[in-house]
Amino acid sequence: MNALALALWACGLAAPLQGQAQPASPALQASAPTPASAPVPPAAIRWLLLDFVPYHVIDGPNKGTGLRDIYLGALAKRMPEYQHQLEVSSTERIAQFMQAGQPVCSLSTLKVPEREAYTRFGAEPYFMQLPPVLIVRRGYAPPGGWKKRPGGEVSLVELLRSGEVRVGTLPKRRYGQALDEALKQARTARPEQVLDFGEYGLLSGLLHTLSRKRFDVTLGYAIEVEQLRKHQGGLEDFQYLPLAESPPLIPTYAACSLTPWGKQVIQAIDRLPGMDAERSRLREQYESMLPPEERLVYRARMAAVAAVPSSASTLAPAGVLTPAAATAAAANASASSSEARATPR
Repeated sequence: MNALALALWACGLAAPLQGQAQPASPALQASAPTPASAPVPPAAIRWLLLDFVPYHVIDGPNKGTGLRDIYLGALAKRMPEYQHQLEVSSTERIAQFMQAGQPVCSLSTLKVPEREAYTRFGAEPYFMQLPPVLIVRRGYAPPGGWKKRPGGEVSLVELLRSGEVRVGTLPKRRYGQALDEALKQARTARPEQVLDFGEYGLLSGLLHTLSRKRFDVTLGYAIEVEQLRKHQGGLEDFQYLPLAESPPLIPTYAACSLTPWGKQVIQAIDRLPGMDAERSRLREQYESMLPPEERLVYRARMAAVAAVPSSASTLAPAGVLTPAAATAAAANASASSSEARATPR
């Protein structure tokens, strides 16, 4: 048993995440999707996992070795008072379960205003990542060319207004308030320009469809695309363009249903000891997967955030990472690194 599998086994995650033959630990039970009517023990947490590599790896020889899989294992080990059940889901089902007040939680729910009506988020982010980028086929450009800002960014709002591109999206995925609003307005004004695809296969299916030229551009995270390309055949090379509407960094929170139960779970997570080291380890693992130029950008922006006086730890409080505050904190780092991110690879 390798070191990673041993670590997961020690915290009760190896059986459900690694797919081993022996029964799962009583503390953590992998399950098929749980019907809404099925009784769930009060002390059970259903963790909803999204099929987005490298955050969760839900099948294959590396099953259970995603960045959030490993962090979830460390978190579950510190919460033995709960049973931890793993369930592969989708962004739409996560929203449905949380709106219904079911005892579900996720490490993959982006904090946006519409979700705060039914989601209880952690007091502070457990992780910060680079923002979404525009993903295009290598060599593609709209008829009028790319109209880049001085730092190399393109504006999604301006691109949509030009009418020169068709955007393919996963309709329930959120990319941040400014980008979400731009897509929402375009869906209303020019519905033929924003093509929403079902979530079967998630990003993988979307990228294969982009390769077949069903649409021109999509949004996502460069690290996801590169990890998929490493492990799946048939995906062509893509180019990534930074978006003017994206903040320098995206904070990620633990999230549960907005119920008394969810409040209790989130408060327990907020108080867990020893998680600073796990968050540092998560950041190091994330950095190691980034392409070299993205890694330099990430380090520079994290250093800029850490320099903000109100940031008392590796991860700044949520308020520090509003788009305006984060832009101010990371202005110098962003200006010097934006062009590196836009450089074709």
